[in-house]
Amino acid sequence: MLSEEEYQHLRTAGKIARRVREEVPGLVREGVDALSIAQAVEERIVEYGGRPAFPCNVCIDSVAAHFTPTPSENVIIPKGALVKVDLGVECEGYIADTAITIGLPNSQVRLIEAAENALKNAIKTVRAGVRASEVGAVINDTIGRYGFKPIRNLSGHEIRRYVLHTGTSIPNVRTKETLRLESGRIYAIEPFATLGSGSGLVVSSESINIFSVSMGKNYDDRLSIEELSLLEKLRELTKGLPYTLRWIEREKWSLHEKLVKRGVVRGYPVLVEKTGTPVAQAEHTVIVLEDGCEVIT
Repeated sequence: MLSEEEYQHLRTAGKIARRVREEVPGLVREGVDALSIAQAVEERIVEYGGRPAFPCNVCIDSVAAHFTPTPSENVIIPKGALVKVDLGVECEGYIADTAITIGLPNSQVRLIEAAENALKNAIKTVRAGVRASEVGAVINDTIGRYGFKPIRNLSGHEIRRYVLHTGTSIPNVRTKETLRLESGRIYAIEPFATLGSGSGLVVSSESINIFSVSMGKNYDDRLSIEELSLLEKLRELTKGLPYTLRWIEREKWSLHEKLVKRGVVRGYPVLVEKTGTPVAQAEHTVIVLEDGCEVIT
């Protein structure tokens, strides 16, 4: 159970995340480069008093998760795109995670509605003692009523200080999971929906532009002085949370690649819907209470 001071840090992160998310629709337009959207989101987080908990994700159409634009791999928002913007705010290590899908004209409006209503209905079921599988069943059934499919290998997640994904997962489908949500714990609930003609699965692409470093292991006997220096800088910068290459100096990128090859740095591949159908996402972070939950984003 967190102290009242710790909850205040969490609520502050949630307030900033909510404020920034409300500005996202004004940033996403046809012809805009995704890099400018991600940078604007991250700059606003800092301006409002927080820190990005992870690189802002700007995922288009069938790209479901883990894409953050870089100067060398930037994209332009096309006509009629379905654009998912996933952002996180960290205050003293306490994290609020939220996402919104923007449908440009002629995009999948009902798909967005399905994801948003799945999130709303799931939140109504959250309370201490409820099974995570019950939340997943509500998400599954809500999306199914629209004739769409949930993405079954993506899920919501528990959040702890400086740890974005940990503990109990919140499925987006019916499962036999028996774990129950606990009072005082923090969870991100995030339905993903795709067309009925899709597979309902995401697969890893070859593109990787989000990373994290281990905070616990000692690599002194394996790394050069330059590699150790960069590793310590990354640890200081991120506290183990995800980051992207555009957050570090370009001249360090080749050295960073060595850390990846040595297994010191973990990469998160961009995830795409297996059959190429578009994906919508909605997400809020909640604090579980005995008789419900507090939505902080």
